[in-house]
Amino acid sequence: MLRDLQAAMRRELLSTGTGLPPGVIGDAIPASVRFAIHANNVVGSLVAALVAAFPMTARLLGQPSFRTEAFRFVRRHPPRVPQLLAYGDRFPDHLDRKAADCSTAVSPAAADLARFEWAWNAAYFAADAPFLDVAAVRALPVERYPTLRLALHPSAHLLTCAYPALELWSALRRGESVVPAVQRQDVLIVRPLLEVQSATLGRGELTLLMALSAGANLAHAAMAASETEPGFDLKGTLLAHLQLGTFTAFTDPLGEAPL
Repeated sequence: MLRDLQAAMRRELLSTGTGLPPGVIGDAIPASVRFAIHANNVVGSLVAALVAAFPMTARLLGQPSFRTEAFRFVRRHPPRVPQLLAYGDRFPDHLDRKAADCSTAVSPAAADLARFEWAWNAAYFAADAPFLDVAAVRALPVERYPTLRLALHPSAHLLTCAYPALELWSALRRGESVVPAVQRQDVLIVRPLLEVQSATLGRGELTLLMALSAGANLAHAAMAASETEPGFDLKGTLLAHLQLGTFTAFTDPLGEAPL
């Protein structure tokens, strides 16, 4: 019975109708009014969570347009877990669909910017983990490098955007007005220490990191990167990411244990 009541409450709280779940009673305030107040608070808290998660997307769209889309999203997509920080992962896809709808004024860049912000938030709240020390890799014999499997830091996120999300985000944070233009941008977001770091990636660089994150060894990942970008600088790229903190550990099949 309790589960049925909870399901009915959940269904009606985000409904645009006037349904009243069983068990809601009135006193000096009618039951329908009491429930409407509660429903308004629930919807308002979810919209506020989206505003907090996507502040630069809200700035790009303008608060009225953003809140309109946030309300629409909340009505269609109730939370899947009881945690406000986890709410909003599907909002970028919602903005993608709205941008394709000629009847709305949603910027086509909004979805990419929202994906960047969601990845930034996820990196910020990701589990702490040590980042791989350059010295640990340099201590290995060079002939063992090809078989190494490098693990990306648990906070690392790789994005491919049709719009320059990192530049848009940075400009909006500075309070600058922007006119988004189509320009592919591949981005890494990672938090090896206390602050979230973000960097644009070359095509070979992205391919290398994606292959490594999928479990490929360094030789196969490097080959894929070179096919994507002729003349790819493997040594320079690895050093840059070791210094950034992109990796947390490596597995050496020829050694005795993972490091």
